[in-house]
Amino acid sequence: MYRQRAKQFQMQQQAQSRRLYYNSIFRLVCFLCFLWFGYQSFQVRFTGYSWLISLATLAAFLFFVVSASGIRKKIGLLQQLILINENEMNLLEGRISFLDNGSSFLTGKGFTADLNVFGKHSLYHTINRTGSVSGKEALGNHLLHPFTTVEAIENYQACAKELAAKIDFRQQLLAHTLLLKEEQSLAALSNGLQENYFSFLQKSPWRQLAWVWPSLGVLAIGYAVYINSFSVIMMFTILGLLVLSFVFKKVSQIYNHISKRGYLFSQYAVCFQLISAEKMEHPLLRQKQEAVREAETAFRKLSKLMGVFDLRLSLFSIFINGLFLSDLLCARAYLQWMKQYQSSVKNWFDTLGEMEVLNSLAGFHANHPDFIFPSVQTQRISITASGLGHPLMKQGAAVVNDLSIGTPATLQLITGSNMSGKSTFLRTVGLNLILAQIGAPVFAKKFLFHPLRLLTSFHHIDSLEESTSYFYAELTCLQGIIQSLQQPEPALVLLDEVMRGTNSTDKHDGTALLIKKLLTHSCLAMIATHDIELGVLANQYPGSVENFCFESELSENGLTFDFTMRKGIAQTKNATYLMQQMGIV
Repeated sequence: MYRQRAKQFQMQQQAQSRRLYYNSIFRLVCFLCFLWFGYQSFQVRFTGYSWLISLATLAAFLFFVVSASGIRKKIGLLQQLILINENEMNLLEGRISFLDNGSSFLTGKGFTADLNVFGKHSLYHTINRTGSVSGKEALGNHLLHPFTTVEAIENYQACAKELAAKIDFRQQLLAHTLLLKEEQSLAALSNGLQENYFSFLQKSPWRQLAWVWPSLGVLAIGYAVYINSFSVIMMFTILGLLVLSFVFKKVSQIYNHISKRGYLFSQYAVCFQLISAEKMEHPLLRQKQEAVREAETAFRKLSKLMGVFDLRLSLFSIFINGLFLSDLLCARAYLQWMKQYQSSVKNWFDTLGEMEVLNSLAGFHANHPDFIFPSVQTQRISITASGLGHPLMKQGAAVVNDLSIGTPATLQLITGSNMSGKSTFLRTVGLNLILAQIGAPVFAKKFLFHPLRLLTSFHHIDSLEESTSYFYAELTCLQGIIQSLQQPEPALVLLDEVMRGTNSTDKHDGTALLIKKLLTHSCLAMIATHDIELGVLANQYPGSVENFCFESELSENGLTFDFTMRKGIAQTKNATYLMQQMGIV
């Protein structure tokens, strides 16, 4: 499908390129004709029809200039659509996406770092189909703070299902948001200006001047033509510039606030128009459509206003401002725009961001048709899954396992030798839970869960800057987890080989005490460890602690792993064998 769409857009791009080529020829011909007939009309002192032909060719030239701009925009959009479909093919073949990978959200600690939520080849990188700043931030925030209410999760699931079938809408929205080319200063538009600081421009005498002066300018031009003397225009222009000098500083501040963003505003208008015009069924989607209903009109007004305001940078700005006080009119128009729409701007951007998140979830669903939308339950703190696989791996390559935790045992001890799959399974559970709680499908045949907060401790590093050792960094993380468990909301705790920074006896005793502490809180916990002696805790806390393991097999063919989780305590070891194979011992 993506290959066919990419080919179709490539053909359209080639057609538009041909149009642009012929357009350039016609523009050149029209311009040369304008010069030739203009020269001819000048030679005969504007008698005959040469001047009419000159004006006609000038009009034709301007028409082709405007149409060329439209063709270039179409080509730019088609280039993005081609890139989008090629990117989808790359992702399905296991290659990296060109879209943002969410590295700006990396913190180096917490579940997002432990589970590979952000960065290259991350969950964010795989899901992301956002182009605007607000869309990228919204997706990052959803992954940082997944939903914990059934209603929100099910609403986003339903929206993702509906949008998955709307591939044209989804790709058009992504393409147009990629064309935004936003600046960081765009945040200033959301916040607006201090209206009180500029309010005098809306009062007398500037309000009257804004109405009267342009009319006087038109009269001055007419009078100058009538008496065949342009000195009147020059005098009136100089007087107008003197009048404008009293507010030049304030007007310039307004201009700098929104300057040179006419294209950006028109592109936003297109994005909001796409959202408003699409036929939506789900109430949440319709609600978001209503939220941006006025946004298209508002940004088209702002784009046109900037087209006039930017004339202050042209050679004609002296006459435009002197005769009509153009800067004053534009400044007042923006203040009026701000008064009418400013309170809605942030909500419009937020809504666009949420639509891009839903677009991302829908794309993820469309690319993974075998993934299922999980079921949410609130009666019991538990997770039950079958055929559970790592969502960032290809389905054919991933080994799947079953999971049942919280029914009744709330803590699972997972033992196993090196490289047997313990850590990968913890990440599999964590990533699928995040997907489930943002309303996305999960890699499973069945997935029933209670919404949970994620608390993890996988790996830590020494910090010379903070003068902390590996062991102290881990203890600090565990302290944060225990403190977080004081909150009433239940959590899923994922721990990978805790207490690695101390001796084996201390590690065993410390881990055992930590497990006993976790059992006193409202949480589910999965702990991967090499310490098989901790397995006795299942006998001490029957119904609360269960033992599971991943095994490796040593045979004549070498060391093999099946990455399948079994009940019980691991029996095999492979460290000595691996050291021998690598020539270490």
